[in-house]
Amino acid sequence: MPTVKVISLQRSVERRLAFSEINPHLKFEFIDAVDGSALTPETLNDRDLFMPGLQYSRGAFALALSHLDLWNEAIRGGTALTVCEDDAIFRQDFEAQRDSLLGELSEAWDLVYWGWNFDSILSLNVMPGVSPAVLTVNQEELRNSIDTFRAGNALPRLLPLDKCFGTFCYTISAQGARKFKSLCFPLRNYSVYFPGLGGSVANVGLDVAMNKYYPDAASFVCIPPIAVTKNEHEHSTIQVR
Repeated sequence: MPTVKVISLQRSVERRLAFSEINPHLKFEFIDAVDGSALTPETLNDRDLFMPGLQYSRGAFALALSHLDLWNEAIRGGTALTVCEDDAIFRQDFEAQRDSLLGELSEAWDLVYWGWNFDSILSLNVMPGVSPAVLTVNQEELRNSIDTFRAGNALPRLLPLDKCFGTFCYTISAQGARKFKSLCFPLRNYSVYFPGLGGSVANVGLDVAMNKYYPDAASFVCIPPIAVTKNEHEHSTIQVR
């Protein structure tokens, strides 16, 4: 697989340094993220990208465009890309496990998440048409166990994905990029039902929008995860307006 593409603001020098220091074993390159503070009215009002009424912060608009840029790269190149954000933390054996697991899939796969946000549910599509299976984990315990996670060697498996939050680390195929681009864009104002949360969540970011389509695409999630994030909202460049 090619080098991991790391979405990161060019001005986020400290975040880039922190990413490099905690992932010294990883082959990666930084991709300059779209900067929300520099978005023009023309871009925000582009009906091919965004429909009126979206409840997105400027950072969320920019992040969606940053991921879209890489989806377009996958489409143009006809190849899968591993995409992550600059708060991702990888297991030491990430690349070997990723390549092995992808090799076990048929050619007809769209998206594989290597981790998800631990502050909410993970829903698995293991009984299609019957019932999702909902998993909860402890984000604070994860934050206190990063070194243990990085050194972990538990054997991971790919399971069908129903719902999860976060876009901090995934591999998308060329056909998956084409599919999710077509389904998600232009981004619209709607809500998505999440099992285990007792209701629906408004489309406030690309990860919510993508959730609308996971069950009907060839989407998978890695369990146990081989990439995680501390998911520290107070330091996020996305959770700001």
